[in-house]
Amino acid sequence: MTPIEELLYILEGVPTTLAISILSFLFGLILGIPLAFLREYMGKSLRILVDIYEKFFRTVPELVLMLFFYLGLGLSLGISLFKDAFFSATFVLGLRSGANQSQIFRGAIRGIGETQMLVARSLGLSKLQAIFYVIIPQTFIIATPGLGSEYALLVKDSAYSFILGVIDMMKKADIIRKTTLDMVFPYIATAFLYIILTFPIAIYLDKWGGRKKKQLGL
Repeated sequence: MTPIEELLYILEGVPTTLAISILSFLFGLILGIPLAFLREYMGKSLRILVDIYEKFFRTVPELVLMLFFYLGLGLSLGISLFKDAFFSATFVLGLRSGANQSQIFRGAIRGIGETQMLVARSLGLSKLQAIFYVIIPQTFIIATPGLGSEYALLVKDSAYSFILGVIDMMKKADIIRKTTLDMVFPYIATAFLYIILTFPIAIYLDKWGGRKKKQLGL
């Protein structure tokens, strides 16, 4: 294979890499927002449970969890959902991202301060209405730079999925390595593609979030 052919072959794995990254990010978003608000505004027992969840998924390596869900729960115990390597990889990254995004949103909530909640309550809003209409919109703006970094992390960590057999960019590079014995170009090309998929979005979100915060005086 020529370098161009190798590059084109690796590019075929881009949609899968992006699908894992985007789906796990959205899953993490769905988990992270309520976890952050539960920890900030609910009782001690719920805060402890959220803290345990965050610590567990932020400290156990993603690869260990992927192998546990795919090989352990899927292939060994026969749980059908986890027999799918793509699903197992996306599910694990989403769980880990939920723990990270919970911390990102919690930092944003604390950045807003108690005053906004007190003002909203004094205007007659319930606690839930204040969270939905006042706190969450501002939380998203403050959290945007952190969310950009989290997305970049997910794109990079999606490379672990090739261990399960998912045909992403990393798997394509490894197939080229096995068939051509070229151990240099496939990995250099893949590294540049990961940079292209992560840095522009992370930098854009960082600048957009900074600009919005300045406009709104947050």
